[in-house]
Order: sequence, then structure tokens, then C-alpha cells
Amino acid sequence: MKKGPSLFLAAGLALLLTGCAGQTTDPRQGGLFSYNPQAYEQRLQDRREHLTQVEQVNREAETESAALESERVSRQQEKAALERQVRKLSSSIVKMEKDIKAKRAKTTAQQKKQQRILAELNTLKAASRKADNIEDPEEKRLELNRLQQRRDQLEKEAASLMRL
Repeated sequence: MKKGPSLFLAAGLALLLTGCAGQTTDPRQGGLFSYNPQAYEQRLQDRREHLTQVEQVNREAETESAALESERVSRQQEKAALERQVRKLSSSIVKMEKDIKAKRAKTTAQQKKQQRILAELNTLKAASRKADNIEDPEEKRLELNRLQQRRDQLEKEAASLMRL
């Protein structure tokens, strides 16, 4: 009978020890007998590598964000400059129109030329208002250049009309 209880005790102890020796590498699980320092170090190394990757992704995102913010500021400045150009163009057209209206044409040919220039200035004013609503900066710049060239041509014609 003595053999039975000690055999039972040995089997129970073996069962208990195999239950403590789990296959986990997590030090929070598995108990005292399943502690594996190499697995623990590997787990730490994996976490460090993951942290390094996450930090790298964050740095890249911050760099991209800074570049996008810089581009946004640049575009806002460009937009403001283009809007100033539109206002300058519009005011120069209005001034030219006033100057032309102030001159009295002496001949019928001068009156016709004066009326044609004034009509074209009205068209130019409408075009400059439309240009102000163009969203694409490059397209807006091209349209402003075209309008400024046309205004310069009309200014030369008006100057020749006023000399007569």
C-alpha cells in the first residue's frame, strides 16, 4: 500500500510540473517553471524593432506633413499675389476708361475709335472679373498675362487717340 500513494503522488507531481511548463514566451503567463530568458530577450527585441518601425513611420509622416504645410502656405501666398495682380489690372482698366472718357474726340473716326476702345475695356473688365474666379494658379497666371497684354495694347491705342 505504500507504493500506491507515492506512485499517486509522483504522478500528480509530474502532472503539475508539465502543466507549469507551457509553450508560451510571454513572461506574464506560464508560471515559474516556464520562464525562458532567451525567449524573453527575443520578445523584448521584437518590441524594440516594432517601436523603431513605428517611430520611423511617424517621422516620415511628420516630414510629409511639414512639406504639405509648406506647400499650402506657398500656394496661399501665390494666390494672394495673383489676387493683387487682378485688382491692379482692374484698377488700371478703370483709370484708363476714365482717361479715355475725359478726352473729347474731334472727328468721327476718333469717336468711333474711342467707342471701340471703351467697348474693349468693358470686355476686358468682365474678363478680369472672370479671371479672379479661376482656381488653378497656373491657368490664372496665364489669363492675367493675356489680359495685361491686351490692356497694354489698348493703352497704346488710347495714347495715340489722345495725341490727335
